[in-house]
Amino acid sequence: MAEYDAWAEYYDLIHQGLPGEAEFYVGQAARLRGKTLEIGCGTGRIAIPMAMSGAHVIGLDVSKPMLDVCVEKLEMVGPVPGSLRLLVADMRAFHLEQQFDYIAMPYRTFMHCLTQEEQWDCLACVREHLADGGVFMLNVWAARPSQIAPYLGAGAGVQRLAGRYPLPDSDLQLLHFCGPRYNEFTQQLAEDHVVHIVDGQGVVKSSQHLTLTRAWLTMREMDNLVRACGFRVAALFGDFECAPFTEYSTEMIWVLETR
Repeated sequence: MAEYDAWAEYYDLIHQGLPGEAEFYVGQAARLRGKTLEIGCGTGRIAIPMAMSGAHVIGLDVSKPMLDVCVEKLEMVGPVPGSLRLLVADMRAFHLEQQFDYIAMPYRTFMHCLTQEEQWDCLACVREHLADGGVFMLNVWAARPSQIAPYLGAGAGVQRLAGRYPLPDSDLQLLHFCGPRYNEFTQQLAEDHVVHIVDGQGVVKSSQHLTLTRAWLTMREMDNLVRACGFRVAALFGDFECAPFTEYSTEMIWVLETR
């Protein structure tokens, strides 16, 4: 069972992406209109607009329940100028026997590779599937000590309200609590999430415990890793408006090519 399987029902409410992220990835797909692969496409938040822009997309994800939600959303959209085909596969071990002009890995998906071996395996798969002259774009969190410090020691695992979301077509709300734990030695972030469905009087109707585990890398670690795996760094941005990456950036957006 993939960690995200249990998230499928709540994912689109809680995880709505980063500012400018969808426009960044979809814009590239619309510009190229070539063979596109999205790794970690989930419920299709980005893959479906890519297909709507005219791109021919393969969406890959390890979680079938997440892809099932994507299918439902695609059916609601109806025919698209491009196409979207979905595959259940692990980003660290997939072989599609074709190459792509554009490979996208949005929303910090690469951080689900928890060890150096998994990171190498994932990038080797991407390199195998990237056509000569193609482009690979991904973003990862640029972790800063000031963001990590509150969740060490006594603050580790403490549940805090992370969001409140009205449920469509009902008087119910979803309350989302999150308790993160950081391991500075392994550079891993383990999050315990709890979601409560409550009525208008605040009475809890149901609850669900969810987990999320990710690893972070520094800019230097990521740079060395992608170069060692056969990529050329065409650009590194600090946000989705393509501003330069600086010491104050909280996101790393990598634009990689074959070499």
